[in-house]
Amino acid sequence: MKYLEQKGQVIISFIKNHITPVHNSKIALYVLLLFCGWAILAIQFRITCLQIPMNWSQDRCDNLNQLFINLTYSFLAGYVFYLLTIYFPQSKEKKRIQPVIQQKVLDIRKAISDILLEFSRGTDIKKDFLEIDNAKIVLMSKNWTDTIPMFQYLYKARISYLAYIGEVGKKIQKDIVELIQSYQKYMTTEQVCLLEELSSMQIFAFANQFKQMNISLEDKNGKESIVGFFIDAIRKMNEIEDCFSIKNR
Repeated sequence: MKYLEQKGQVIISFIKNHITPVHNSKIALYVLLLFCGWAILAIQFRITCLQIPMNWSQDRCDNLNQLFINLTYSFLAGYVFYLLTIYFPQSKEKKRIQPVIQQKVLDIRKAISDILLEFSRGTDIKKDFLEIDNAKIVLMSKNWTDTIPMFQYLYKARISYLAYIGEVGKKIQKDIVELIQSYQKYMTTEQVCLLEELSSMQIFAFANQFKQMNISLEDKNGKESIVGFFIDAIRKMNEIEDCFSIKNR
């Protein structure tokens, strides 16, 4: 049994390193399992309708059958060992970690929503800030270079809307880096790519480099372009939530 297990592990390793990068891993696995089922039924249990007629000598057929059976049991032993020692433990750990990852994604969403909350003060929009139409209204309602009244009132701090976006953007980028570094093995490639795309959205770069850019926020077209950058970030955030299966927004 130990020999079969070791041999099966070699087969599993070959499949993962050579077959699955080229072909869909699930299809490759299903084909191999189907072959194993055929070998056991046709050779071990001698089910006639599954047997393949061969014009070879009996000894040669027996040797070939024995080879197929050995490969079949080696693969199944290795596959069962993989399930018990790697797949099931990782799946259990991933299920345990998912709520933590989802909460961190929601924290990023809240950071974006907090920006829109400050823009919404004095407007009729009081909730659902990440709805695209609502976001456009509140973002167009303010002069982005003005000081945020709430911050000036509560903290005696003169922070413009634009500077606030820049500071929150830096925090979002830092949180995304930490999230990926800590939990990348529990995330899909698509999830990681979406997070990285959000981190590199134009709105954050613009907020931090506004003085070096030749863009006027007094001009309506210029302002609409920058609002468009923010809307792109909202759309990306919504896409991330869908990818992480976060239903309650």
